[in-house]
Amino acid sequence: MDIYPRYTFKDVTEIDPKVLEGKKLLIFDIDNTLFYSETIKIRKDILHWFKGVKKKHRVVCFSNSFSIRKRRPMIEYTLGCEVYLSTERKPSKKLFKEITKRYRVSAKDVAVIGDFHFTDVLFANRNKATSILVRPIGGDHKLILRIARVLENVVLFLLELVSPLLGKH
Repeated sequence: MDIYPRYTFKDVTEIDPKVLEGKKLLIFDIDNTLFYSETIKIRKDILHWFKGVKKKHRVVCFSNSFSIRKRRPMIEYTLGCEVYLSTERKPSKKLFKEITKRYRVSAKDVAVIGDFHFTDVLFANRNKATSILVRPIGGDHKLILRIARVLENVVLFLLELVSPLLGKH
């Protein structure tokens, strides 16, 4: 399981433009990456940054959130890009294939930008795309997200402990 990102940044506005060079499609996670979790609230600096990136790259957004269908119209209006809907969820290989087929790109030409190792980074890595991890914005107010973050950190810590024994990372 490859859950280590190729690149890590403080937040999306800190992403080095060189990392995105040559990418034909950027797949953005929505919650805690661009927007505050489960809302249509976005920081002005993120929106400004995103609109600049959109001028240079094709972009699509995706979320595993159950509320995304309700929030989709306003998010699309705010960002000026598609929020891709699917019955699949990250890190599904089938979902990645759906998106790359629709946008007619190969995995090497895709970067996935998100805030979570077990969905966003794994989604990119298992599909041979470029993974970019950013720190979540706004904190995790929902109990389930806090639990998921704690579990993620425990697993990452344990992997760091055993990786020297396995000769990895």
